[in-house]
Amino acid sequence: MQHRVFSLIVFLTLPGLRSYGQCVVSQDAQNRVITTCRYYDAKGGFLMNRPDRSQAITQVTYLGSEYLTYPVWQNGTVESGASEKPIPCKIAFNIATNVIKCLFEGDETIYEVQPDAFTVNDMRFISRVSEKGGKTSRAYYLVLYAGKTRVLKQFRCTLSRTKKEAYASDEPFEGTFRQQKTYFIQRNNEKLRVVNLSRKSVLGVLDDQARRLDQYITQRKLDVYQLVDAVAYYDGFQ
Repeated sequence: MQHRVFSLIVFLTLPGLRSYGQCVVSQDAQNRVITTCRYYDAKGGFLMNRPDRSQAITQVTYLGSEYLTYPVWQNGTVESGASEKPIPCKIAFNIATNVIKCLFEGDETIYEVQPDAFTVNDMRFISRVSEKGGKTSRAYYLVLYAGKTRVLKQFRCTLSRTKKEAYASDEPFEGTFRQQKTYFIQRNNEKLRVVNLSRKSVLGVLDDQARRLDQYITQRKLDVYQLVDAVAYYDGFQ
């Protein structure tokens, strides 16, 4: 069965991956999303990606990818303070680096952009800018609920390397890209507060209405819909 290869070629970005290589995101015969990377590896000593010297091309495969979606490119829109309305483009969102790439209609150039907000697959993301050590960075959050209080979700991605044993040489993957999801509640445009999917956590964050919420939330563990419902109920008293 021929693998379906996605046309995005990306430079390695996660710490621990070798530099000077390129990766392709695709699906294998079992419809699993995989990332295949090729890089030059010096046969003897350290060489800086110099094909004119003695180097071997090494190929490694990882399960999953750094990107939010597959296919990586999805129809969406980007928004910035300078634009009067959302601008359509195809979006590739790297959740390991918070980098957004855009392909605009009629232009084959891939642009790296930092919009104030963007939408992909009917999911709306907003950004928050922070400063640390004199450097500013922008992070993106999926909006799950936007009332007086907001519920946000942040996606992260890390690479977990496979520990290969001598007797397990048939392991096809060098590692796995693992997504992490963190939920936040924001009241009155204040600082984001992390919330877990539990009754106790919600009561701790929305403590000014803890008595009402204590009677409203009946389960100890919550799903995302119950979290949003609890915050919407809380908003009714604001």
